[in-house]
Amino acid sequence: MFEFFKGTGRPSAIESVESTLVGMLRDGSEVYETASDALFGGGKSKATKREVRSADQEINRAQREVRRELMLHAAVTEAIDIPAILRYMSVVKDAERVGDYAKNIYDLVRYGADFENAPDRDHLEAYRMAVGDLILQAAAVFESLDTRRAAELVAKADGFLDEHDAEVKAAFKSEAEVADAVARALYFRFLKRITAHVMNTLTALVMPVDQLDYYDEAREDRR
Repeated sequence: MFEFFKGTGRPSAIESVESTLVGMLRDGSEVYETASDALFGGGKSKATKREVRSADQEINRAQREVRRELMLHAAVTEAIDIPAILRYMSVVKDAERVGDYAKNIYDLVRYGADFENAPDRDHLEAYRMAVGDLILQAAAVFESLDTRRAAELVAKADGFLDEHDAEVKAAFKSEAEVADAVARALYFRFLKRITAHVMNTLTALVMPVDQLDYYDEAREDRR
């Protein structure tokens, strides 16, 4: 799949696109960590809002840059790899969504959610750490184009989706205060979406074009 990317003849445009995608994931990690810090005790502030917004805007600019690079590469290069262009054109939106859903976590803080002294804080924070690590691992895997590690990471993360779903259902059945139950349901919903979009981004390394971008679908619909 990646012979096109190897050797001295590797097109600089594709290399630039890959580098930008890695940067988008790392910026998404920054948004995620900032928003999560606020949710677990940092609280809302103008400075945090600016930081989240600035990183999210950078991700949006990078998405447009990737699309321009791919279109230009397709227009001016004789020997182009059409599957590679389609692959990256598809998954760049998933890299952008990681930042979007991370930003939604900060919205919870703006609405009044605060997990700092929650009785189940350790449980909530374990999921926070797992998803944060997933984003950073995905960036590293994408940077190295390590297809074996990408497949392993996708398989590992797929199990997270079921866990996140179970936590959402548990929040709906909870007898806790409505605001607390809603905050947890949305928190795990956002974690699930972030996880799914990270996995979709990694499909660029391990899936043919026709099978990209389906980890945000229910497992029974992945056909």
